[in-house]
Amino acid sequence: MSFSLGRAFKPESIDDDAVAQMVAILDQQDAMPSVERLRVWALGHAGPRPGESVIDLGSGTGTMTRRLAAAVGPEGRALGVEPNGMLRGVAEERAAAAGVDAVFCQGLATEIPLPDASVDLVWCERVLQHVPDAQAAIREMARVLRSGGRALLLDSDHGSRVDSDIDPEVAHAITVAFMAQLANAAAARHIPRQAAAAGLVVDPDIGSSAVVFPQDLLVDSPMLRMAAEQAVADGTITRDQADEAIRGQSEAARQGWAFSTVTVFGFVCRKP
Repeated sequence: MSFSLGRAFKPESIDDDAVAQMVAILDQQDAMPSVERLRVWALGHAGPRPGESVIDLGSGTGTMTRRLAAAVGPEGRALGVEPNGMLRGVAEERAAAAGVDAVFCQGLATEIPLPDASVDLVWCERVLQHVPDAQAAIREMARVLRSGGRALLLDSDHGSRVDSDIDPEVAHAITVAFMAQLANAAAARHIPRQAAAAGLVVDPDIGSSAVVFPQDLLVDSPMLRMAAEQAVADGTITRDQADEAIRGQSEAARQGWAFSTVTVFGFVCRKP
């Protein structure tokens, strides 16, 4: 199955290959210790409390929706908002199998299907990088939050990408090509300004975690190949440079010392 970032994480991506790509990526990320560390940090700083109403915005396969539902308990309410119907189906199946009382509905980050001041907590993890108008999305979060409510925003800044065993200039060109495939590749760096513009107050303690990709994902990495192919098409690297980048990272991964990482940042935003 070839990887296509342009097909993944889109509401309209409903064919089997695209859905399989999305589920596989989300499951791989859920298993990463670095992802869990940032989630624990965010939940520890301003996580859900029993009886609260929470939403998981861009809930994907529902991993965090189920976790939030357990935290708010039977007196609370956990709603996963996901625009992709195929992913919602996966989330509903997994919640039912786990016996978790979580509800999932269609919705966009920029059009949350809830009334004003109706939510205590919004969880939004690695979603804004896929949203062209992140400012509109954060304004929507502020709209649905009650006074005293919290938005926990965890997102990437792909400008922080680091790859070993690739020539630095070639790696930079490949990163630029990769970022061009995302709607909002530098999402994290803009969140403090956007939250302030939406009337939210950002806690001064900002979390971060370097998401280090496992060695097995770096052997002939489909993401690297996709971005390298795009850089060749853009004319920023040659075919030989692309092939050498893929070969170099793959060989380093086979030897067990490849290093590829991007930083995800965590923001606690409070509504006065």
